Amino acid sequence: MVVIINPTLDYVYNKKQMFLHFIKIFANYDIYVFADNVKDDTYTFIEDKCINCNNLNLYRISLGNAASFIHVVDFTINNFNDNDKIYFAEDDYIYKSMAPKIIEEGLNLAEYSSGYDHPDKYMNYIQGGPNKFIENDGELSRVMVTDNSHWKFTNSCCMTFATTVNIMKQDYDVFKSGCLNKDPSDFTIFCELVQNQNRKIASSIPGVSTHGELEYLSKFVDWEKEFYNSLNK
Repeated sequence: MVVIINPTLDYVYNKKQMFLHFIKIFANYDIYVFADNVKDDTYTFIEDKCINCNNLNLYRISLGNAASFIHVVDFTINNFNDNDKIYFAEDDYIYKSMAPKIIEEGLNLAEYSSGYDHPDKYMNYIQGGPNKFIENDGELSRVMVTDNSHWKFTNSCCMTFATTVNIMKQDYDVFKSGCLNKDPSDFTIFCELVQNQNRKIASSIPGVSTHGELEYLSKFVDWEKEFYNSLNK
């Protein structure tokens, strides 16, 4: 599996520590870093880490959030084989140590795999939740099991996910149409893929990764412990 991370400006989190956490977790994978609109000191920080790690490849770009994602998709299509597994990673996620293996495992069940059990899947829309498909505290789904995790099929995910190059080729137009504005319309993209393109998204339960926003942490994991344990190894 090839791993691609697309770090943006430091604006909420300590992104430098999150980057160190990321490269520790994915140390056994080839990592391609697309540094989009970063400050010089951030780029120098990433560059120093890349020099010392044979599996890190660094590219500096200045395109903006949605445009940079399409740039990264184009890169994968032009540089990897159809059967290669790709993990597109935003720069504000925290992972359990087993996350890479489990996320890759999800591709045995679905075209798209996410380690993030998003709390919006349990917030009723009628009570102010952001996901219009959620009622009675959840979504209609199927629960499955692989060697290392339980999974459910879910209606959408964020722009951090695993798939294959071949699937990205087939679904390219959907992603491109969802990236015409400043930020990707992730919910719209994946709803289109699930509802109209017959794609499946497998989400591990409980989550093995989480968005860093405190309001939207995956449940039942001490993420602070996972984060700092990885940095201290």
